[in-house]
Amino acid sequence: MGNIVLLDDLTINQIAAGEVIERPANVVKELVENSIDAGSKNITVEIKKGGKSFIKVIDNGKGIEIEDIPLAFERHATSKIRDISDLENTYSFGFRGEAIASILSISKMTLITRTKEKEIGIKIEAQGGELLNKEDIASQIGTTFIVEDLFYNTPVRFKFLKQDSTEFRYIKEMLQKIALANLDVSISLISDGKLIFKSSGNGSLRDLVYILYGKEIQENLLDVEYEENGITITGVIGNTMIAKDSRKSQIFFLNKRNINNRILTNSSDEAFKGGAGIGKFGFLILNIQMPANLYDVNVHPTKLEVRFKDEDTVYKILYRAIKETLLKAEFLGDKNRNENNIKYVNNELDYVTSHFNNDDNKKGSETDKEKKVDLIKKDYIKELKYKYIGIIFKTFIIIEIDDELYFVDQHAAHERLLYEQIKENYKNNIENNTQMMLMPDIRELSHKEHYFVKKNLKYFTNSGFDIEPFGENSIKINGLPDIEYKANKSDLFTDVLDEMVTNERNSIKDQEDRFIATVACKAAVKANMDLTKEEVDNLLKNLFKLRNPYTCPHGRPTTIKMSKKEIEKILGV
Repeated sequence: MGNIVLLDDLTINQIAAGEVIERPANVVKELVENSIDAGSKNITVEIKKGGKSFIKVIDNGKGIEIEDIPLAFERHATSKIRDISDLENTYSFGFRGEAIASILSISKMTLITRTKEKEIGIKIEAQGGELLNKEDIASQIGTTFIVEDLFYNTPVRFKFLKQDSTEFRYIKEMLQKIALANLDVSISLISDGKLIFKSSGNGSLRDLVYILYGKEIQENLLDVEYEENGITITGVIGNTMIAKDSRKSQIFFLNKRNINNRILTNSSDEAFKGGAGIGKFGFLILNIQMPANLYDVNVHPTKLEVRFKDEDTVYKILYRAIKETLLKAEFLGDKNRNENNIKYVNNELDYVTSHFNNDDNKKGSETDKEKKVDLIKKDYIKELKYKYIGIIFKTFIIIEIDDELYFVDQHAAHERLLYEQIKENYKNNIENNTQMMLMPDIRELSHKEHYFVKKNLKYFTNSGFDIEPFGENSIKINGLPDIEYKANKSDLFTDVLDEMVTNERNSIKDQEDRFIATVACKAAVKANMDLTKEEVDNLLKNLFKLRNPYTCPHGRPTTIKMSKKEIEKILGV
């Protein structure tokens, strides 16, 4: 007798449940998404003990036809598709036909449903994969699923569940994400008899963000509306004031389905670079809409992972959507910054996705230099009108514009100016950006320092340093970057080298950008440096001209503001 046998249906469904249903949150997700697919506008989820003992999902959708009910409990039975070709045109959350059968195989389930064509509903009781009872019942139009004693017949799996509070948190976070993607659906969560949250279903993302994240987050959001090549990206992103220490506040949806994808996270990291702070992640809630034939969500039964047919295109479109939105934020009273930033953003994107530090690049002419520098400035430069108040702590410039008070960090502002100039020179190999020294400076370096300079000589030369070897562990400095700064020029090379050697990174592109940012940082005016009124005017006017004046390259905001109303509120006026 052979060793291969056919598994029974219950075992097959329990195996499937191991992929689809790992914890109570998966049950809630599958049932709520089915409710949305059914056209529901009001969904109530009630749980007990973190969903382990009781899960109830009530919706006002179209209900299940009586003749379809037996099939609804069968594996691979679905109303969403008919054959494999339909996957390229399917936008529903469910289509595999595994969820209900998988849940039923490991729980005690009650189904109550009614369609608008029927005067009365029907109630089905089932357990462990078997239908036990069927009866007519008075009910509202829609469907109610009750799932009790999850994993009652698979005790080993039950032992792997977390504490009730942890399982509850998984359910709450998952439901909040579904609510953020489906703004026209009101979703409520009740846990152990207590209402936890309720979305209004009024279509406003900002209103829901206020409920879920609070006033501070909501007030620091920028609206995203971007379309390119049939791909639309909508939602909100945060400014530098609300960058976070983890990715938990980065939520991506694909046609309203919450997904994880490294292409999206990598693209957003680069787009936020310089605007979120080192080690921090920009806040975002974005929905990417695209034709179903451009991606594959059928990678795993949970449908959390997704593969794009053209990852490069998706990466670039998302980058541009975030970057262009960041560049439209208000700055120093200029609320109308909606100019065309496409060339600047594409220039930044080229820097992110290409490696400019090679011998094949052609040296730029002075004409090219002027062209590139112009690119970092706004096309239309509004006149900056302000009342100069003064400088406090020899660090923060205070100016008044209309009914708002602005605090400008003189170091961060100057650092951004220098960073933009040095980066343009660097990545385009612009010549003649060096100020020659009257007397060359000979420096004795450690073996580690000398190795770094020798290995990364292009970093220095492309940034404006004129350096050449001079003996075994020595170098001769003939010139420094020709940029405007008040820092001690003789210390610039040492400061940059110390910073780079201490924080040396593996990624070439990260190292390039860090080097440029370090040169800008070390060359910029520092805190406790006295600036004259003329120097302040020059700094503010040049900063105001930039397309990206919002932060220093390390993510520190260049300005913060307080309105007259905010000050009056604090003082109780």
